[in-house]
Amino acid sequence: MKLRGKVSIAIIVPLAILLALAIRADLVETRSRIIQEGSNRMRRSARNVATVIDGQCRRMAQVAETASISVSDVKDWTRDELFGLAHGIVAQDPILFGFGIAWEASPGPERKGIFFGYAERSLGGIEEIDLTARYDIAKLPRYVQLKDSAERFWDQIQIDKNGVRTRMIAYLAPVMSGGRFIGGVFVDVEVDAFGLMIERRDLDCEDWAIVDENGQVVASSPGAGSEFEDGSVGDFVVRERQDDGPDRAVRFEDLIARAAVGESFVEEIATSAVDDDVRMVAFAPIEEPGWVLVSGRSREVMTRNADRLVLARAGAVIAIALTAIGIVLFGTWWVVLRPVRRIAEVVSRAAEGDRSARVGLGGQDELAMLGSALDEAFPRLDELARTQASLDSARVVQESLLPAEPLNDAGVSMAGRVIPSDQTGGDYFDYGELGDGRIAIGLGDATGHGMPSALFVATARAYVRASIMTESDLASAIELANHRLCLESSAGLFMVLFAAILDRPNGSLEVASAGHPGFLLRSGEDRFEEIKAGGIPLGIQPSGYRSTTLEVASGDVLLVASDGAWECRNPEGEILGLDRLLETAVAGRDRSAESQVADLFDFVHRFADGQPLDDDCTILVVRVD
Repeated sequence: MKLRGKVSIAIIVPLAILLALAIRADLVETRSRIIQEGSNRMRRSARNVATVIDGQCRRMAQVAETASISVSDVKDWTRDELFGLAHGIVAQDPILFGFGIAWEASPGPERKGIFFGYAERSLGGIEEIDLTARYDIAKLPRYVQLKDSAERFWDQIQIDKNGVRTRMIAYLAPVMSGGRFIGGVFVDVEVDAFGLMIERRDLDCEDWAIVDENGQVVASSPGAGSEFEDGSVGDFVVRERQDDGPDRAVRFEDLIARAAVGESFVEEIATSAVDDDVRMVAFAPIEEPGWVLVSGRSREVMTRNADRLVLARAGAVIAIALTAIGIVLFGTWWVVLRPVRRIAEVVSRAAEGDRSARVGLGGQDELAMLGSALDEAFPRLDELARTQASLDSARVVQESLLPAEPLNDAGVSMAGRVIPSDQTGGDYFDYGELGDGRIAIGLGDATGHGMPSALFVATARAYVRASIMTESDLASAIELANHRLCLESSAGLFMVLFAAILDRPNGSLEVASAGHPGFLLRSGEDRFEEIKAGGIPLGIQPSGYRSTTLEVASGDVLLVASDGAWECRNPEGEILGLDRLLETAVAGRDRSAESQVADLFDFVHRFADGQPLDDDCTILVVRVD
């Protein structure tokens, strides 16, 4: 054998062995990386979609609970008024399919006994249906459950929609008055609506299902799997018991229970005895109704491109290894150094302000993808800067609408603070002199947060202020402001409000509420007295309101806070709660209003322990000295 052959064998044989080992190691690593990255994408995607569904469920719950408060606040509802309320709620929220009211407060609307009405969305608009004669409401199982438990709950129902039995998801809430059950309200939405939400959010999976805490399937995609076909999760083993693992086998229902407590994760699950029939399954909690979003993707599909990627890389390595050193150097310059230099040049020009430069690399390799990403990113930098500047300006304007400093006057001190959960918020507080020794006070909390809610709050604040200045009493002022908002507000936006007028010379406090409570601590007492929420929120439909006048004396403290203050969570997911917030307020009653507000916000932040706020947080304190 010639020397050239020996040299060739001496080089090619070890190189081939090393290359084979490298290809195998690369294949294993590439598959593992693809599965890990895919699992992370699935987990994030499932969590994001579950958050969207949870937000819609919370909106449904908020609508039903707000409606139950509004219904219980008025004792003499007529049939038309109840239908008007139901019609208005369905019209305000395009996601809702229907809204129902069961009212049995004696002697009932227009003295006709128990009333059962329903407003549903149809092709012709919103249809109002009187179900009083069709059903014996007192014997309907869900109504009996609602009445016996006096607790809200979620349920699945079926209705006849255009001659087709349609599955619905319903949220039911009791209407209570003085601790007595006087009826119930419910909102419902088609199960298919959840499928549309998932489709619009492009859930990263091949199939999905929503499962409740009892293992019942709420909704699923077509072909979700045999374990979901019967409408409930099959009781099958995910992992057998291992010597160094848990002391029992892990079942699918165990994973559902694990996700239901708030954890998002991905599990590898074998769906049959075949090794390749393995799926990566993501679990994400939908917290409000206690459901779990389950989404899956075949592991074989996730790693399908791994072999092709590895073989492509191996071919490139072999070609480079068998070429001359000069060609390798030239190729290195052409493939790596030239694009990097081009990218560095474009980045440098962009840093100097020239955003028109483009990398312009062709191909599908990583550097070309980086160049394409930079080409797409540069034009957006100015747009992002302008957007951020607009948000900053909006935040400055919104902050300018709040009182600039605490009010410290003879006989009274007032202070408040708003911490939005977004760059702009949906909360506000206000106070100001009316003359003749009276001071107007207000705190509002709009649905949602961000720019739409901030604009709505600014409009509502202006109407409330103007109405208080022109109307003779607080109830009329709130009614006028609500009427103006109903004429201009967008669908789905409304605001709860607590308003008061402090008359220092006469020692009185006139209060009115549009669905928001207040709390009064009397001098010498050790517990806050709740000023209960009454009246429907502003912006839903025109409505009347009532005001109440309370006597106040030196040492009394009025506390008003948005629900974001006591619904914040710590890292363990525990909610602060109203009772703990009020106990802290009682402890600081002797301090100035400004100091009390600062202490309460310090308490909220200590409890949250670094967790971001889920909602805007506003606290207002009025101290009578």
